[in-house]
Amino acid sequence: MTSRPFGHIEFCARQPNDCRRHKPGGSLSASNLSLLQSINTSVNKAIKPVSDIRQFGKPEYWTSNTKAGDCEDFALAKRAALKRRGFRASDLLLTMAYKGGQAHTVLVVRTRDGDFVLDNLNDRVVSVDKVAMSFVKMQAPTNGANWVTVTGKSSKR
Repeated sequence: MTSRPFGHIEFCARQPNDCRRHKPGGSLSASNLSLLQSINTSVNKAIKPVSDIRQFGKPEYWTSNTKAGDCEDFALAKRAALKRRGFRASDLLLTMAYKGGQAHTVLVVRTRDGDFVLDNLNDRVVSVDKVAMSFVKMQAPTNGANWVTVTGKSSKR
């Protein structure tokens, strides 16, 4: 286990059902890649990029229901949309990384064919082994309130 991001702690206080234990999931089929692509693109177009300071007057405020937000908000909106489409929470993991020296949060979707990144800075859904990011930590698949350290990139199983 590792430390939880402050914004996630506050989000869990407001959305406790999103931050509970999960049954271990059966991995998703990559045949859902077109749905992942559609959700990624539609959320990227629906949310206007804006900082939490500018929008909420504080450094961190995570929400899945917004028309404007930062990278965590994009990732949470994609996670919520995929859960509504029947995806298991245990396969939809918020993940913190560094991209070009900047802290960044994305959604990683676990499938039988590997893990895929849904990123607000890229409309294409990309396998984790093909993104230019250094992953730091991600939500634990078995409990949405816990986070685990990532020591490298996931690869095809």
